Amino acid sequence: MQEDLVKLVSKFAIFSGISVDMLTTIFAYLKPELLHYSADSYIIKQNEKITGLGIVIHGKASIIKENFTGKCILFKEFQRGDCFGIRAIFSQQTNWPISVVAKIDCTVMFLSRAKIAGNKNTFLGLEQLLRNMLMLVSKNVCFLHRKLEYFALKSLRKKICMYLLEQYESKGEKTFTLSLNRNELADFLYVSRPALSKEISRMRDENIIDFYHTSITLRNVDILKEILECPD
Repeated sequence: MQEDLVKLVSKFAIFSGISVDMLTTIFAYLKPELLHYSADSYIIKQNEKITGLGIVIHGKASIIKENFTGKCILFKEFQRGDCFGIRAIFSQQTNWPISVVAKIDCTVMFLSRAKIAGNKNTFLGLEQLLRNMLMLVSKNVCFLHRKLEYFALKSLRKKICMYLLEQYESKGEKTFTLSLNRNELADFLYVSRPALSKEISRMRDENIIDFYHTSITLRNVDILKEILECPD
């Protein structure tokens, strides 16, 4: 594997605490596979056989879940350094429960499930890698808990308020650019795009927010909090 690539991925959270030399040793054992995907193409298809852990090297990707009616739920977006499939490779599942789609052109590194989960002779670097995976699993559990909070909210307006307040808290400013476009946000909140657009426009007309494309300005943060705290 190219030295510059090893140096690049050594900065990723999953390889935290692992030196470049040790990472080179780990890769010599795991023999990672680099694959390239064009925008909007499937990286993983739901129900395909699980063969390994994926790490985004370049580009952006989205995890989606398709239900029996064909409707897609956007679970999460990934960018450089993010990984998917940690829980899956350590579970008894044989097939992917989700799909992963390239949002833009992507390069993904795959690490063998058999060599990670089936290895009995761990060495120092691999042990650190496994600890990092455990930390990322814990982080993902917190994310799933957050998704459940969205599903628990009955009104669309409350879901929008919760999302905007989270963005406000994260960015620390009342004007910010959303990482999701209108279609993606509708999928994330599990609502229809027309209903989302209609409700956002109502909130703008009520002078609660203002928007231009993916840029949002919160006109009244207190009202957003009141809406969220108001009983159904």
